[in-house]
Amino acid sequence: MGGESRPEPEEVHFSVSQLRRTIGESTIHSGLSFGLRSGEILVVRGPSGVGKTVLLRALACLDPLQGGSLSLNGASPEEWGLARWRTLVTYVHQQRVAHPGTPAQHYFQVQQFASQRARPRGDLPSILGSFGLDSNILNQPWSELSGGESQRVSLAIALALRPRVLLLDEPTASLDESLVRRVEQELQTCGAAIVWVSHDPEQASRLGARVLNLPSGSEALTERRSEDEERGDEGEELV
Repeated sequence: MGGESRPEPEEVHFSVSQLRRTIGESTIHSGLSFGLRSGEILVVRGPSGVGKTVLLRALACLDPLQGGSLSLNGASPEEWGLARWRTLVTYVHQQRVAHPGTPAQHYFQVQQFASQRARPRGDLPSILGSFGLDSNILNQPWSELSGGESQRVSLAIALALRPRVLLLDEPTASLDESLVRRVEQELQTCGAAIVWVSHDPEQASRLGARVLNLPSGSEALTERRSEDEERGDEGEELV
């Protein structure tokens, strides 16, 4: 079945198996495996330069893998088709966006892509409101938005496009504490499987998320347990 003819999945299982990613002579990731289902969050942590953004870009098929495989509901990126994969598995980068025009124009243009046509949409004004923004911000030039505004608008547009997997590169890094909580609450209830890069040591606990630690040279996947279990020790190492 071609990617265009595959039905829109309501619930997903996103699988990463033995992922290997190298840049030049350097191995950034090797043998990395995990799985996520709809509504689950995996927080990725590690020092700067360890390859967190490299991982997100690989999962979105923006950069090639040197080994391993990705699948969504058992189908590879090639089986979905890369355009459809990137629609369903959406990367929201950390840098300030440099789109021309306004967010409204960008949102309209994205909806014209063949892979986006006839797909369900979220309520963009409502999502913006949950992020503390008025919908009028959609008509302001990107260049006039602050870093925090640009970050929230980009994330709101991504949510409104209803991906099944969200790849988020520090989505709350430019926000104050009250806005962080609002964004976290919206993302917790959006229903997507989320891979979330974060430097906030408390964020995974607030989100009830699993944690993927990426220290140099090793990967350890840990899972947050119940509060009663956590009183006894730090957590359980899965691999």
